[in-house]
Amino acid sequence: MNERIKELGEKVLNAVSELDFACECDNPECHSPITMTIEQFDAIDRMDNRFMVLRGHEDLDVEDVVAEDDGYLIVAKRGAGAELVKELS
Repeated sequence: MNERIKELGEKVLNAVSELDFACECDNPECHSPITMTIEQFDAIDRMDNRFMVLRGHEDLDVEDVVAEDDGYLIVAKRGAGAELVKELS
C-alpha cells in the first residue's frame, strides 16, 4: 500500500511536500496515517527489517524501537518475525 502512495505522491510532488503513509504495525486493520516526506519514506524503505509505526503501536514483545521521529517510531522485528522478513525480502 505504501509503495503505491509513494508512486502517486511522486506524480504530484510539486503540489505536495508531505504525504500520509499507512502505519505498518502488527494490527492488520490499522491504516492510521503517518505524515512524512517521500524522502523520509524512502530512507526507511531502503533498510531491511524496518517498519514505521505510530507511537503506541509498537509491540516490544517482538520488535525493537531503532529510531524515533515526530509522531512515529521505526521498529525492527526480532526472532521469528525477523526471520520471516528476511525470507520475504
